[in-house]
Amino acid sequence: MQAYNATGATRMHITLGTQTRSQEQFEWIRLKLIGAFIGAMAIMGMGAPAGWSQQTPGPAPRLELSRAVRPWEFLPITGTRAALLGNESGRMEAWVYPLKIFRDFHLRFHTEGRVLMAEALARTVTVRPESASILYAGDTFTVRETFFVPVREQGALVILDVETEQPLEIEAVFHRDFQLEWPAALGATYLDWGAAQHAFYFGEETRKFSALVGSPTATEPHAEFQTNYSESQESSFRLGPTAKGKEGKVIIIAGSLEGRAAAEKTYQHLTTTYADLLRGSAEYYRDYLGKTVSVELPDAQIQQAYDWSRVSVLQGMVNNPYLGTGLVADTAPRARASVPDLPGFLGAIHFGPPSRLMLQGIFPARARPSSL
Repeated sequence: MQAYNATGATRMHITLGTQTRSQEQFEWIRLKLIGAFIGAMAIMGMGAPAGWSQQTPGPAPRLELSRAVRPWEFLPITGTRAALLGNESGRMEAWVYPLKIFRDFHLRFHTEGRVLMAEALARTVTVRPESASILYAGDTFTVRETFFVPVREQGALVILDVETEQPLEIEAVFHRDFQLEWPAALGATYLDWGAAQHAFYFGEETRKFSALVGSPTATEPHAEFQTNYSESQESSFRLGPTAKGKEGKVIIIAGSLEGRAAAEKTYQHLTTTYADLLRGSAEYYRDYLGKTVSVELPDAQIQQAYDWSRVSVLQGMVNNPYLGTGLVADTAPRARASVPDLPGFLGAIHFGPPSRLMLQGIFPARARPSSL
């Protein structure tokens, strides 16, 4: 018969059953290549299932970025069931999928007989996988505003750390924008103050979709109004005065697709457990970075960028009760729009195809998410 040697360049005639020198060289080269390949995979940690590894993965480094505020830059804080989307000036809109609750959320500071807009005092922004913080600094006070969305809860929180030399009170302001993601729609919607929860209640005529926005210390609520001679779309409440020193405040946002009672239950849960939820979310992302497929890079900045890209892919996973769990194409605030940019389960536009998640070890190769 006719055969080719390893390079395929020389044709020769051999007899069946006869071992030639070229064949022996080919077998030796093949075995060396296989051994080198197995060794390389073992070194890279890719050659065997996790249970076969003899090296215990170390804790993932803490991811954190901090710099001066750029008010025009997009700032997303997302979980699988809710999101806060806005910019680095601190203006936000809130979603509990598929509900949009409000837009144009921002703070005002009342001190020494003046009312100061928070965005004029925004100095630095710090982001972590689980949260984002904006530092506001005035002449006599600082306020650190931390936006936090738990990984699996139908709600979000705004945590405020206050330090002041003069009496200071914070006012939270927003525009009600209670509606479903496009192309769905709600009927007539309304806003009421719930004194028991110290929160605004968002409702609609079927009483199926509900939300609460408030604080345990909320006082002096001012609701939107409209008359034949004047109107205001703003609603607000104050968080109680801080005379001097340090104090913490919190604003809770809770939504429900199952009526007011479920929204109140989520609101109470977030109020009493937000510190544990914040620690749990931080641990969730550290575990993800430590237990999924990763690459060690020689440059620290490139390594950090690579790890952040892995987190961003994970945060593209959204749970919509009516559509299931899948990748959104993108997230961005859209002001008066009823869609957070492109919320569809499109998979490959921005966050990448499902194969990227499988390569990272989020899903097994044989079990694709049903909605992708």
